[in-house]
Amino acid sequence: MSKLLFGKLNNMLQIPYPESGMTWDTGRDSEESALVSGGRHVYRAPTTFRRYSLNYTGGTAGLQNLIDIYSGVYGPGPFYVQDFNYAAGNILPPRWASGYMLRYVADSWCAPVEVNSFSAFSGTATRFTNDGLFPELGIEQIVPAVPDKALYLRVWGARTGAGVLRASTLSVATGEWVAVGDFVPSSTPADLLVVSLAEAEAGTYAGVKLELVCPAGSTLTIDHVNLSTTATAAREVGKGVGAVEFTGDLSGTIVTKRYDRIGLKLDIIEVE
Repeated sequence: MSKLLFGKLNNMLQIPYPESGMTWDTGRDSEESALVSGGRHVYRAPTTFRRYSLNYTGGTAGLQNLIDIYSGVYGPGPFYVQDFNYAAGNILPPRWASGYMLRYVADSWCAPVEVNSFSAFSGTATRFTNDGLFPELGIEQIVPAVPDKALYLRVWGARTGAGVLRASTLSVATGEWVAVGDFVPSSTPADLLVVSLAEAEAGTYAGVKLELVCPAGSTLTIDHVNLSTTATAAREVGKGVGAVEFTGDLSGTIVTKRYDRIGLKLDIIEVE
């Protein structure tokens, strides 16, 4: 049976795919305002989030990891999910893979502005400028490592000064983040190995962290970011999911007590 990895970043547990179904939707916050002219103005948030409803029918033993995570056995969230099937694509969430969306994710850090780009999906990218009034470290994104797979990082964009995208990996042995390197955005980025295959197989790293770094006097322009198990030169839409939290209760049904068959339903939502 196919499996998902779910849980705390340094303690991802295997859970089965929902046998009896999984529903999902992509949400986008909006706000409606009435105008004195009698019309309406609707603001729609530039970035989205995902919600999932997981439905299971199975034995207690096969679902125990999921029950324990929900019950707080492994500590509070947020939690992470890794799907073995979509690992062949860009595992970053869409709003982090897209340079255009980073303008909104970063809020006001380093005065992000929209700039034209012929390489980005949207035709626009985000430029960060640090005039000395901002800290050099900006937003970050954390994703789980993909078991038995190398990860390749590509960063499309440009810079002046010392602006970079910094990659780190979470050591399973120490629980500490270990710097991999500072990657310079380019219009023709090379294949960059983040985690070697041998290290991933040995379970050395539990996750990867990407950080925007823009020291004083520097600019950093991001068109697009790929973090993928394939060393492809093509830009790929982000298919990953950010950190998630449970919403509502974990509800269950005893399908048949004689054969230890239960049904479970729970909802999770993306929170970063």
